[in-house]
Amino acid sequence: MLQVRHRYKLWLIGMIVFAALFASARLSGSWPMLASWPALEALQRPVQWWQEFSLWFSEKQTLQADYLAFRKKAEQQASLIQEANSLREENRQLRSILDVAGITGYRWHAAKVRGRSPEAMSQRILLQVHGVSKDDVIVSSEGLVGVVDSTAEAHATVRTIFDASLAVPVTIPGSSLAALARGQGESLSIDFVPEEFLLSAGQVLYTSGAGGLFPPGIAVARINSVTTVPGELFVKVSADPVAHWQRDNWLAVASHLHQPPVMPSPAP
Repeated sequence: MLQVRHRYKLWLIGMIVFAALFASARLSGSWPMLASWPALEALQRPVQWWQEFSLWFSEKQTLQADYLAFRKKAEQQASLIQEANSLREENRQLRSILDVAGITGYRWHAAKVRGRSPEAMSQRILLQVHGVSKDDVIVSSEGLVGVVDSTAEAHATVRTIFDASLAVPVTIPGSSLAALARGQGESLSIDFVPEEFLLSAGQVLYTSGAGGLFPPGIAVARINSVTTVPGELFVKVSADPVAHWQRDNWLAVASHLHQPPVMPSPAP
């Protein structure tokens, strides 16, 4: 009996050892990993942070590059739109100038505005133009601007009708009025208007053609006020230019067509 119990104990101990070895073999791969996982996670966390930061920085650089490319493209499109609008306005001005150029006896051509003088009493203009001479007439699509004062190397300086040294013979079409428009810096004074002429604000005066310098029929001034001066033969008339050349990029130049001198025929 004792021998049987002894064999039973040996068999039980063997089974326990076998079970322990089997369990150890099954858990030997995962248990150390589970036990060391917190340490491994702590070691890997800086690497994960660095990867996330690198990804964020890369995405930020990509977004910044996309933004700069979009901004550059938007600026280019805005520049193209502005250039197209400028060309459209210049084409409109040129077409309007062509309408003015119907006055005969003059050679008409377009001139590009390159600069404007800040002088309040003359407001001179610099034009880029070829083939013009002193005293050639400058006209916008709206009316008279002035005359060429000097020329040099494909450029011309224009003395505008604001200049007090320039007197323009004006009239009202269909009337016998013969007045002079003179510059006053920022406005015009209409001289030699007899009291019997009933002028009113808003009326437009045109070049009369007297003296032969200015072509007839060009709008010059719009009357602002008419004041009667006691004891004077002429009324005091203030006016503004009809033309607004300060915003025009193109103006028209009217050059006189000089007839060639007639050569005497040789004697027979």
